[in-house]
Amino acid sequence: MALDRAQIRYPEKSPERVLSSLPPAAAPAQQIRIDSESFRFPLAGPVRIALVEGKFRADKDMRESTADDLDWLQSYDPDALVAPLDIALSLADRRQRGLFDLPNLKTAIVVLTSFATTPLADHHRDLLWKAFGVPIFEQLRGWGGTILARECEVHDGLHIEETAAILQLHEEELLVTELATVGEPIIRARTGLTGEIAARLCECGATTPRLRNISKVHSKAARAAA
Repeated sequence: MALDRAQIRYPEKSPERVLSSLPPAAAPAQQIRIDSESFRFPLAGPVRIALVEGKFRADKDMRESTADDLDWLQSYDPDALVAPLDIALSLADRRQRGLFDLPNLKTAIVVLTSFATTPLADHHRDLLWKAFGVPIFEQLRGWGGTILARECEVHDGLHIEETAAILQLHEEELLVTELATVGEPIIRARTGLTGEIAARLCECGATTPRLRNISKVHSKAARAAA
């Protein structure tokens, strides 16, 4: 793992304590490439899933395409859609203008976000709901594309993948240590985001910490000053 290669020693079960002694680091200057991972859908049951620009390994009942191939997407006619936020919003806009439709999209949309893009906000969810009328789930990716946190059916934050990353708050900014990168380690990297890390039990039954209320650091400061 990245922490082992960096020769960081920490007491078992408390890596956050030792990491907190390290200063924040700059975000990676360029995207870190990793092997693609299988996509994990948030709901149970067989569904036909379209992965748009996701760069996952397409398993059974999943097909991957690009945002430019709308003809393929419509002909595949999936039950669920997985796409980065900007692409999902573009498809929603097209559907509301009558330029695009997925009549069998009745299960869910999984929106992919990252530290380099705009966080999923309530008005984004409203737009996607008005366009498609299905539940929206967010999955947050690291700089290498690995999913670091996933939203469950309770929709009360993103469950942090503890084998993939350690997330900490430093002076209200979210810092990330990625555990699945190859090559240069990513340790306490700045994200420019803030939020809340909730440790209490989720109503879904999971005990993993959740990342909630993600926003840009400067926007929170602006609200406080208003």
